[in-house]
Amino acid sequence: MKIGILGTGNIGRTLVKTLSTAGHEVKIANSRGPETIDADLLASGARRSLPPRLLLELMW
Repeated sequence: MKIGILGTGNIGRTLVKTLSTAGHEVKIANSRGPETIDADLLASGARRSLPPRLLLELMW
């Protein structure tokens, strides 16, 4: 399943690690930009994505 997580706080981190380990394709974004996402989250298999605001602008 393809899953997008917005935010890298406690809940976001837990979801990313759990869902990536379960084999899901996980993309993560935060308000500070994709370059600020910690390497440990990416090591779990998640991929960086665009900040949430930009994602919304691209959808409309």
